[in-house]
Amino acid sequence: MPETSSSLVPQQDELWRFSAHEVAALLREGMVLWWQQEARIHRMIAHLDNGGASALGYTSVAGLVADIARSSGPGVKKLVKRALATNPSQGIDGAEIPAPAPLVGEAAREGEISPEHVDGIVRVLEKIPATVPVEDREFAEQALVELARRAGVREIGKAGKKILDRLDPDGPESRDIPEPRRELNVHHRKDGSAKFDGYLDPVSAAKTLALLDPLAQASEGDQSGELVRRSRAERYGDAFMEIIALAASHPESPNRSGGRSDLIVTIPLDALKKELGTACLDMVTDITASEARILACDCRVIPAILDGDGQPMEMGRARRLVTEALRFMLALRDGGCCFPGCSRTPRHCEAHHVVPWAHGGTTDLGNLVL
Repeated sequence: MPETSSSLVPQQDELWRFSAHEVAALLREGMVLWWQQEARIHRMIAHLDNGGASALGYTSVAGLVADIARSSGPGVKKLVKRALATNPSQGIDGAEIPAPAPLVGEAAREGEISPEHVDGIVRVLEKIPATVPVEDREFAEQALVELARRAGVREIGKAGKKILDRLDPDGPESRDIPEPRRELNVHHRKDGSAKFDGYLDPVSAAKTLALLDPLAQASEGDQSGELVRRSRAERYGDAFMEIIALAASHPESPNRSGGRSDLIVTIPLDALKKELGTACLDMVTDITASEARILACDCRVIPAILDGDGQPMEMGRARRLVTEALRFMLALRDGGCCFPGCSRTPRHCEAHHVVPWAHGGTTDLGNLVL
């Protein structure tokens, strides 16, 4: 049988004398020799990093290696990284600093693991947080080295992920956490209406949709046969206004003066009673008298006496027509919206007078409905 010792490396034209099994064995020997030789190169690079490169006029050992190898780019960077990770260095005082991955370097010098194995294990070790105990880090390195002696690089990656999941279940913290981005543009129109457009970051969008989606579901009244009463956009618009109404009714909801949220509606008393004419909303926008009556049902009313020129002469005290106690009783009695086809809960309903207050209707349980 032909000699297969590493001392006898066959020439290209002599390979025909060897079987495939023998050539594979020679290839394995050559790989081990290659890995051992690179490990020796690692030691030389690490030694030159401890002041040798600067003595030769280089700002870094990577520049020196690039010139010696007459190469540059990722290959040189990987070579230097392996060298510095698997070999000890020296401090300013000359004391030896242990290698970040000493067991990996030992296995590489034995020719038991390849340079790709070294890269894979070092990547995992770099992701282990500094807060992890030293013994856990050493155990992780030992486990990965033992696996690398008999497994491929892909298996190292899978095992490394499992180790990181155990040592750092929350994952690495983002070094650059972006500030939440929330924008809302309001385009006012001459008729008092407004158009909104904007942007919400993922977290803000999720919170907003969590409120809107349940309220924007299509009801039985939205689709009758082929007739769609409310489009998707209209349903979300209605849902948005329900949330606004809910927020406005909260006792801590602010307004321009720091108190609870209020709307200012100015209208002559006769127009309010007859539901004819117009009112002024927030001193700017004209609305119908009927719309003003709806707003007056479940809100605080501040009576004001104006002179003939419309100048305020006397301002009364705020009075809520529907008290909290009345709303509680309405919620118990009605259980939600009484309008046919509507399933809104009491929290999302308004209290309305059956006989309008402007027409003399009383504010008591018998004349109120959700």
